Amino acid sequence: MEGLRVAALAESAGLAPSTVRYYERVGLLSPARRAANGYRVFDESALEELAFIGRAKGIGMTLDDIAQLVAAWPNGECRSLQARLRGFLVERIAQVHDQLDELGGFERQLQAVLGRLAARDPGPERCGKGCGCETDLDVTTEGSPSGPRAWGCSLGDAELTGRLGQWQQVVGAATSVERTGEAVRLRYPVTPAVVAELAGLCASETACCCQTRFVMEITADQVVVTMEASGTPGLLDALVGLDSPSRR
Repeated sequence: MEGLRVAALAESAGLAPSTVRYYERVGLLSPARRAANGYRVFDESALEELAFIGRAKGIGMTLDDIAQLVAAWPNGECRSLQARLRGFLVERIAQVHDQLDELGGFERQLQAVLGRLAARDPGPERCGKGCGCETDLDVTTEGSPSGPRAWGCSLGDAELTGRLGQWQQVVGAATSVERTGEAVRLRYPVTPAVVAELAGLCASETACCCQTRFVMEITADQVVVTMEASGTPGLLDALVGLDSPSRR
């Protein structure tokens, strides 16, 4: 049999089969064809297409950005496509500068907290509510809100790996996955266990990533969960297993 089946293509590219199917469904990957034995197979060129998608994501392009580029590729001149890529990179560099500014501000807040803790010797006093160990952690400065930073996830590395594993399992169990811009819609058969699992996971996610928003719709025959992460490119990719495990 000439060509690669989904599992073989995914393994060669280092991706999950569900990711390959999704890329095909949204038009990022050339459609599979039917082999003589009826199996759906991809041409070897699909590996090059997946490699390009990986490189594009490596410079920060979202799947929507890549889809627009792929759609323009067949009839586009190299000059115009390069101009589009340069425009994206200029915008992306500006975003990185903004993120660095935010990180610099957050670092200064942390240094201020460290300075307050280092300047006070609590002695043998008992620790409790209202003591310096609690109040000195306030990072509010010049009107900046304290609490979870707005530019990233608050989970540690080990917790984040576990959370992404949960999402990959949940997404893998969906009967359909639809993506539109910075929103993903997941559909499931309706059972009490499914509803409880989805509600718990959505609640946990909003607690650590304030950029996310979930809407759950329950009917007699299905559960639909819509996940939105407006203004946070790449976050949805990470949550549904289409990106690296970094939410920064």
